Amino acid sequence: MTIAERKAREAHDRENPWRPMNEARPGIVCNLMFNDMAGHHQIEERTYFLDNDGHWYCMEEPDPLWSKPISWRPAYVRVKPTTKIMIKKRYENRHGRLPW
Repeated sequence: MTIAERKAREAHDRENPWRPMNEARPGIVCNLMFNDMAGHHQIEERTYFLDNDGHWYCMEEPDPLWSKPISWRPAYVRVKPTTKIMIKKRYENRHGRLPW
């Protein structure tokens, strides 16, 4: 990572901080931070949304979360209802039905 990339990353972190999970609201596209055996890590390439049913859905990959997220960071974008339906259908197509 170059110095310019690091400074851009730090500026992004300052203006868009990680938030506790209890502040997450349905329909907002965001990044999630997970806790694993190696420590905290985030998957910036993937975006998620919290549905009204209380479950998180990955926008890119139709797999359920295997570990519990510890923080979230909004992308300041809302998910359209038609997009939610399409993503939930991808989950159903891959797993036969929603896993919950």
